[in-house]
Amino acid sequence: MNDLENIFKKSQYLRAQYKFNEAFELVSKAANQLKLPNDIIWTHQPILWSNISAGMCQLTRRRKEDAEFIVKIWENKEFVYQFHRHATPMTMNIDLLRSILDKEYSATLSELNQIHWIIRDKSAKPFGLLSLTNVSLTNRSAEVLVGVLPESPLGLATAAMLILFQFFFKSMGFHKLYSFIYEDNPHSLKGTLHLGFVKEGFLRQHIIDPKTGKFMNLIQTGILSSEFETQSNIRLMDRLLKS
Repeated sequence: MNDLENIFKKSQYLRAQYKFNEAFELVSKAANQLKLPNDIIWTHQPILWSNISAGMCQLTRRRKEDAEFIVKIWENKEFVYQFHRHATPMTMNIDLLRSILDKEYSATLSELNQIHWIIRDKSAKPFGLLSLTNVSLTNRSAEVLVGVLPESPLGLATAAMLILFQFFFKSMGFHKLYSFIYEDNPHSLKGTLHLGFVKEGFLRQHIIDPKTGKFMNLIQTGILSSEFETQSNIRLMDRLLKS
């Protein structure tokens, strides 16, 4: 085993024990000696495992303790349909799911190219899921998916997105978020555009709807790091993210 492989093994061992600060220190110290790519150091930053909260909303990384909640929302067919119509089936075996979530939680962004948070209210009660998928460290971009249960507090999904903007663009220095919206979901499109996303493309009959079996059109939207601090979003932040 060479030095680089040894560093990765030690890092994985530390992260599996939730020792994220120690893993970051290990990789950082080895960076100059082994000339590690910057992205390896960047994806070990402890902030990626930190809880994020402001005002009415908390975002916590999805982990094994959330297994029961994940089963609950994945059994809700309408939630899954609205969140991601082609979501990968989730095991309903709690013990197996805990193991899967634990491995996901300890992995780095470069290992998974995705990151998931539980959306909670200020009392830490879970109501939904916020995910970044297809994360490109090279292009500093990611696809975003968000979904909350119907009984969630008014404005919680919006608050979660506003927190994500601050974290994704300001703290982590990413450049672009994008989303794909089914043409038959005007409510989602309206909310997305209200947050500052712009229409970037129209994909004709691009994907099959799992309910109807028909080909559906998709609308691609995106927002850049230079675009999220609109006057409308600043007002929303003042209302939703302040204690």
